[in-house]
Amino acid sequence: MNRGECRHPVEIWEEIVPTGATANRMGEVLPVPTKVGGAFAKIEFRGGGLLTGRMADSVLTETTQKFTWPYYDYPNPIADKNWIEYEGKKYKILYTLDEGNKHEFLQVFTKEKDYD
Repeated sequence: MNRGECRHPVEIWEEIVPTGATANRMGEVLPVPTKVGGAFAKIEFRGGGLLTGRMADSVLTETTQKFTWPYYDYPNPIADKNWIEYEGKKYKILYTLDEGNKHEFLQVFTKEKDYD
């Protein structure tokens, strides 16, 4: 892969409990969505699932994408608690792959989140 193909700016988010946060009436300290980093990525459409019935009534229910960026552009570990945002859409991280453990490019496989 060529670094020049990584031209889409993506953001990596995580829910973090702020230090010094006060609990609500139930005694819970709620996490806050926080941007923890970003990278320029190549985005590839991987496929989708269809809700089938009659052909005319088919609805695309789930799409999966692969985001690839240079390994050290976002050096922190990616966890399933993270998600990616790109052009106002959220993508749930399914798994990551460092092909051959070469530390050249990180591949992040996702599905579009259907919730906030």
